[in-house]
Amino acid sequence: MIYYRNGLPMRSANVLTVFGEGKVHVEPNLAFITIGIVRENKNLQIAQSENSVASNNVIQALLALGLNQDQIRTVEYRIDNLYDFVDGKQVFRAYEVRHLFEVRIENIDQIGAVVDTAVAQGANTIFNIRFDLSNRSEKYLDALTLALSDAHTKARTIINGLGVVFQPIPIEITETRQGVVPVPYQAFTLEAAGVSTPIEPGMLQIEASLIAKFLY
Repeated sequence: MIYYRNGLPMRSANVLTVFGEGKVHVEPNLAFITIGIVRENKNLQIAQSENSVASNNVIQALLALGLNQDQIRTVEYRIDNLYDFVDGKQVFRAYEVRHLFEVRIENIDQIGAVVDTAVAQGANTIFNIRFDLSNRSEKYLDALTLALSDAHTKARTIINGLGVVFQPIPIEITETRQGVVPVPYQAFTLEAAGVSTPIEPGMLQIEASLIAKFLY
């Protein structure tokens, strides 16, 4: 096989292709929680009013904790008709008004307080707790460096086993995967206020992988 460098043909050579993988484990410094206020009533206006009052109470309480307005955003607002089945017939039960907020928490130690405060002010659904990094790109580059080192080590090991001359600079590198493996989030619905809810962020795993080709 003939390869070209700077437009000039290189000698005929064998090519070794290896897969490199790098992982970096870091503590998250961001958290995202979906907080919901769900109210039911046969009277739609009452259901809306009760939901609105609770939603405003939750927002104001979170702001009082030190969160900024841009850390709280509505991700869903919907009204549904709820039905029961009685003697095989669909019977209207109530209107359900659902208002969901996504809250971005920049102080991990504040997660439990956010959950407890929201519930105390009328939130009755908490789910999709996930963790992330504000400097994810920087940590990904660390993982990518490890992936390249892994590929180089594998190539050197294989070439040494063959007993031939190794060209340590790869002629081609292709990224194949990147991402964050998150801590599994907790999903639960709260019917009553909790006390000092413990939320453990654990660790995040930043992954990078690549395919490198070496001449020998």
